[in-house]
Amino acid sequence: MRWRRCPLSTKAFAVLRKEITDTLRDGRSVFAIFIFPFILYPAMLFFSSYIQSKNMEAARELQVRVGVVGSEALPFVVDSLAALQGVTPVPMTAVPSDIEGSGVNAVLVIPHDLQAALARGDSAKVELLYKDAENKSSAAERRVHPFLDRLDLMLTLDWARAQGAHAEAAPAFTVESRDTSSKSEVGRYIAALVIPYILIFMITAGAMHTAVDATTGEKERSTLETLLATSATRAELVLGKVMAVLAAALTGAITGITGLWLTFSVIAKAFPTMESRTLDIAIGPDKLVLIFLTLVPVAIFLSATLVAIGCFARSMREGQTYATYVYMAAVFLGLGSFGEAAPPMKNFMIPILNTALLQREILTGTVQMAHATAAIGVTVAAAIIMLVMAVRLFSNEGVLFRN
Repeated sequence: MRWRRCPLSTKAFAVLRKEITDTLRDGRSVFAIFIFPFILYPAMLFFSSYIQSKNMEAARELQVRVGVVGSEALPFVVDSLAALQGVTPVPMTAVPSDIEGSGVNAVLVIPHDLQAALARGDSAKVELLYKDAENKSSAAERRVHPFLDRLDLMLTLDWARAQGAHAEAAPAFTVESRDTSSKSEVGRYIAALVIPYILIFMITAGAMHTAVDATTGEKERSTLETLLATSATRAELVLGKVMAVLAAALTGAITGITGLWLTFSVIAKAFPTMESRTLDIAIGPDKLVLIFLTLVPVAIFLSATLVAIGCFARSMREGQTYATYVYMAAVFLGLGSFGEAAPPMKNFMIPILNTALLQREILTGTVQMAHATAAIGVTVAAAIIMLVMAVRLFSNEGVLFRN
């Protein structure tokens, strides 16, 4: 048999070639790894842009009612609110206990003794009551907010006059903040948050089907017995299958990031209505190499985990169920990288999460040697443990062929 003429190390690569060939023959795997990322991200971009444009149109057409309590203290307020687009002022005698039930979306409360308080130099408060959790109420706050800024300036001017200042109009000064970040800087910031999570998401998604098909799929097709009859050891068979799953996982990660870059750096620029969504996602070759190196151990860990699960599962359905649990756990841990800017050391001791956090540090140029050592060391140890476990399960025929 050809297996007997193969050197020891070559047998695992023979299994690798077999599994990759089987994967490429499966249209679902090819679609999930090579095509889906280039459909998912543009679709997400178009859909989110469409929803945002519709929301903006609806916001412009939205009519809100703002109750005014104490309008006698500032008679011009009602007319000023009426001049705002889509705002209808409603004079009220008291603050309603239920804003929604009173027929208004927000209530502007003006103290009745406001002018007297300004004359005395006392403090006074004009406030807008609204509910941010209610769409029309929060829209009313956004419509009225610019007027509140002007009102604040006018009341300050009135107070200054009451104190003897000779001021006819408010000074033309502004106090504001301005973001000077370039698109490339914003792109780096977004990349540091999103890319580690996307990589975890894509390597898990890319590995799932290949791992289940290479184990429980072999059982259901009754081809596993033929494979076991060859001269290859169980360790070589497992190693070949894990390498095939690893190849699918890393390919899924590469196509996922390529699809993300293509969407936000190329496709978005081709449509003027999406110009605000463009990002300059540029990562230097040194960081790409480091990210790839940190990705390999966690990809091996996930691949070995999924192969071990496939050895234990009795059917494709059971294997897919277990693999889904692994997928959900990986996604959950990947989301942890969105947390605090300076995560504690203990977070770098958790597989998957530690890799995402380390990749974030690489992208932001804030790598700490202790974090890198802990993340890589823990992940490599976890990968070795799962490889040993996969070999043991694959070597135990009572587990491999259990009913």
